[in-house]
Amino acid sequence: MLPRDTLSRWLAVSVCWARRAGPVRSLSVVFGFLTLTLLGCYALTERGAWRRPSGSDQPPQVRVGRMVRVRLLGGPRPTAKLQITCPYEVRAAANNRLLRAKGVALPASVVRTARDGGIDLGDTHLTQRDILLVPQRDACVVVNGKTYRGLLRIMRTDRGLAFTNQVDVESYLRGVLRGELPKNFHPESFMAQCVAARTYVLYQMRITPRDKTFDVYDNEGSQMYLGVRGEDPKADAAVQQTRGQVCVWNDRGTDRLFCTYYSSACGGMSQRVTNVKPNDPDVPPLRGGVVCNDCYLSKFYRWGPVRIAKKELTKRIVARYPSTVSLGTIVGLRPKELTPDGRIVRIQLDGSTGRNETLIGEDFRLSVGGHVLKSTNFVIETEADAFVFRNGKGFGHGVGLCQNGMETKARRGMDYKRILAFYYPTSKVKTLYR
Repeated sequence: MLPRDTLSRWLAVSVCWARRAGPVRSLSVVFGFLTLTLLGCYALTERGAWRRPSGSDQPPQVRVGRMVRVRLLGGPRPTAKLQITCPYEVRAAANNRLLRAKGVALPASVVRTARDGGIDLGDTHLTQRDILLVPQRDACVVVNGKTYRGLLRIMRTDRGLAFTNQVDVESYLRGVLRGELPKNFHPESFMAQCVAARTYVLYQMRITPRDKTFDVYDNEGSQMYLGVRGEDPKADAAVQQTRGQVCVWNDRGTDRLFCTYYSSACGGMSQRVTNVKPNDPDVPPLRGGVVCNDCYLSKFYRWGPVRIAKKELTKRIVARYPSTVSLGTIVGLRPKELTPDGRIVRIQLDGSTGRNETLIGEDFRLSVGGHVLKSTNFVIETEADAFVFRNGKGFGHGVGLCQNGMETKARRGMDYKRILAFYYPTSKVKTLYR
């Protein structure tokens, strides 16, 4: 619009002139005034100098990268069985350049390392070491009998072929939930698990180094990912009903993602994340000390005794930590630090050579076997040729969410947001995208 003082002066002059003129001239003046005003408003609107706010003018929603890279089969291997059940393209992973377009499906074939350094894809030989298979439809990639949504990257490494499923986060979650929860768990448990799993994978995607070619594993090293085989109505509903929702904590006015660890049964109390992962951020939601009286329905709420020969235990420790071979046979185990409820934070290994080494308790447990020693909450007895682990409590590392405790709370009427707030203190659920 025209400036207010200009309009006022123009209107005053016009009125004064109109008093001296006849009716026809007066109407002409009024018409001219209205025309000038409308044209001025139109011009300013076109330039963007004045415009009524509208929804389309609001700041755009922050975009979240949603293509997660999942390392399949536990790691590289020389061969694998591969099938693509629809037409597909073969592209160079580095620059997306089209290498071959296949108008038909790939029948069940063996993909293997080629002698010249490339990749043999069934009867097709490719000189490239890093390829991307792009199917024309979803859920058409079958690796070792498991069907996956999205794309498949095959990269030749020094240890063989690495297979990576590139898939949208929401589709990924459809294949995770049944890998983590029994099908008879409550719908609120599925929704709580879904938000925790989504937060976990988005956090991993953000902290993955640029030179790393995948974000998460398809196994317990990250989250159990079953692909299409894991999809069912209850899991799909949980993904849809919590779409884009994550757990965050407020860091001086900024909502931040954190690594939403979870385990099967805490055994009575959660522990601090830095007890298990010393290099992880010591954030408030993961500082442990959450008393949980609800995981008693787990068959591993209490476990043991477990007896392991000293030679066998030594063999397992050396396989994971070769430097411990200098200990000889491990003849003594001494807890060096305990949590208030009895979890071993650090443990000393005494060897027959007189040497000793100290491991993080969780690393010791996983070395012996995560399904052998269900947790680090146990009492050690030493026999002549064996160790006996008694009075075990819980299953898993005990950081963050307790899945069996979550289920009891859900069946008592607690909704998924309250469950998450209970196990991740100071956190809240926030929607990143819809």
